[in-house]
Amino acid sequence: MLQLLKRITLPLLILAVLIALLNFKDRFGYEEINVSEAQVTETKRLVTPVFSLRRAPDLLTSPLATQQLQENLSQLVNLLPVSSCFKLSTDDEELFSFQGKLPLNPGGTQKIITAYTALAQLGPNYQYETVISADRETDEDGNLLSSDLYVFGSGDPLIRTDAYMELLPESFSRIRTSADEVADLTVGMNVLFIQGAVSVNESRYDEERTVVGWSQELKESSTIGSLSASLLDGGFDGLKQNYSQQRGENPSPLTPSINPAKTFAANFDDLLEARGVIILRGAKEINNVDRNTLVELLTIKSPTLDQIVKQMLTNDDDVTAEMILKEIGFSRTGQGSTGSGLVSLPEILAANNLPNTELLLIDGSGLSRDNQVTCNLFQGILHDDKYGTTLNAALPLVGEEGIVSNGFIGTPFEMNLVAHSYFEADRGAMVGSYTTPEGLELKITYIANFDDTESAQSIHEDFLNGLASVLSEFTGGKTLEEMGPKPVIE
Repeated sequence: MLQLLKRITLPLLILAVLIALLNFKDRFGYEEINVSEAQVTETKRLVTPVFSLRRAPDLLTSPLATQQLQENLSQLVNLLPVSSCFKLSTDDEELFSFQGKLPLNPGGTQKIITAYTALAQLGPNYQYETVISADRETDEDGNLLSSDLYVFGSGDPLIRTDAYMELLPESFSRIRTSADEVADLTVGMNVLFIQGAVSVNESRYDEERTVVGWSQELKESSTIGSLSASLLDGGFDGLKQNYSQQRGENPSPLTPSINPAKTFAANFDDLLEARGVIILRGAKEINNVDRNTLVELLTIKSPTLDQIVKQMLTNDDDVTAEMILKEIGFSRTGQGSTGSGLVSLPEILAANNLPNTELLLIDGSGLSRDNQVTCNLFQGILHDDKYGTTLNAALPLVGEEGIVSNGFIGTPFEMNLVAHSYFEADRGAMVGSYTTPEGLELKITYIANFDDTESAQSIHEDFLNGLASVLSEFTGGKTLEEMGPKPVIE
């Protein structure tokens, strides 16, 4: 009987214990399962597969992206001639380097070196100051008369007339010192009668009209206007005819002035007479006058140097580059000459810890085919802590501004690259900064010197178009948060 009772009560006891455990389930960490919620979850799917690089950590994705980039770039540089170099980097790391120490001719892109050294030597806020003075005498009735009106040239390369500015393409920079406004200001000082002449002084610089190191062919070409510390309309003639020969369907090239200082005087004379000023004698150049004996009427300040540099790079302005080089020389040595400027450039680069080895400079504009620079130098300038940002802001925007307004249309570079790009027969170059679709800023330097001029342009264009495509696909390696996994889709 006792055995029968045990058989009956033992299962009942076990059942009671199980019931008690279920009642105290929360003490053991169990939760009720909401069946409806579980079923909803099963109807969702992840956009990112479980086995995806999107789920990889940053330390894995960045090297993989860089490796793919380098493989693509290696294929691209195979297109280039032996005499070429290419460098690519972010602010944090070098991504690709090809013959960065090889000295090459950069063409007009050399203006970036001139721009940088000017910013480093003179400062971004530097302004040229053109001074207008006069002799003051009294007539028989005691009225003040001006015997001569003197213009003391400061080296300002951008004193330009309205008529000259009309010749520029629409996309070109309009940064300048307005000659027409200077004439207005002069008249505003009650200079209404000049008993003598308009006299222009150019003694700040030497009187070399071209660059000593240029070939005779380049010196005799009309590629660049005549150089002078007193320069109007880039050192070209034609204002008296309102540049009529440079207008229309088949415009003639501009003609460099034989005597740019005297041309300045004659044209400024005309601007004043057009405003009702009576001038009795013909315009002239004069350099042997003591400024301390004169009365200063006006000081005309140019745009700041950062803006002048932007004009030079946007318009690929050779005259501005050569004039800036002379001002660099004047600032450091007291001699306003191309030679003093060329001596100063390597010193300025070295003082700013930039590589100046293998450097051979003949001018400031890059017109000489004997100039030699490296990709390493350009890349160092782009990354410079002091003036790199200022220089970057001065570069023209591809697809919109200046010499690159019509370049790379329809490629990823359009509206995403600021750069100076250059090509002429057997040499091509591009230096600038590209922002990828992911917002990554890439510094680019490319130079190529070609032996085969027939294929040079097509190789140059194929390389840069291919580069635009490759760089637009570079992610740079995103963080875990950026890489995912992406949110689920209902």
